[in-house]
Amino acid sequence: MEAIIAGAIALVVGIIAGKFLFAKNTTKKVEDAEQQAKKIVSDAQITAENLKKEKLLEAKEKFVQQKAEHDKEVLEKNRRVNDGEARIKQKEQGINQKLENLDKQAKDNDTIKENLTRQIEVVNLKRTELEKHQEEHIRRLEKIAALTAEEARSQLIESLRQETQTRALAMQQEIIDDAFA
Repeated sequence: MEAIIAGAIALVVGIIAGKFLFAKNTTKKVEDAEQQAKKIVSDAQITAENLKKEKLLEAKEKFVQQKAEHDKEVLEKNRRVNDGEARIKQKEQGINQKLENLDKQAKDNDTIKENLTRQIEVVNLKRTELEKHQEEHIRRLEKIAALTAEEARSQLIESLRQETQTRALAMQQEIIDDAFA
């Protein structure tokens, strides 16, 4: 019995020692596992932070690139708008210049028209005066010559006819003389 009691005590001591050793091993393994878990979590956090920083940096770079492209497009559009405005201003200035020239030409034409109208009036007055003087002159000539205007015209035509015949004969004679010379 003593052997049984010693066996039972050895069994109990063995179980307690095993439990104690197992618990110590288990505690050590749990502590190691916890440290590993903490290290994995810490590494994961560091990796996550690094990944987050990389993604933020990539996002910032992409934003800066897109902003630069957008700014470039805006500048190009502004340049085109400014060019268009400059062309419009040039055309506007050209049109204004042409309008000024047309206004000046219209004023000049009005001045010329007024001058011509006055000159026509003066010419018409002088023509009327001349016709009056001519009629008066014809009346005086008729009195002096004691001929009517028709009679004077007939005599003038007859005189011109005779003079023309004389000249024609003289020219014929010259042609004949030149032909025989």
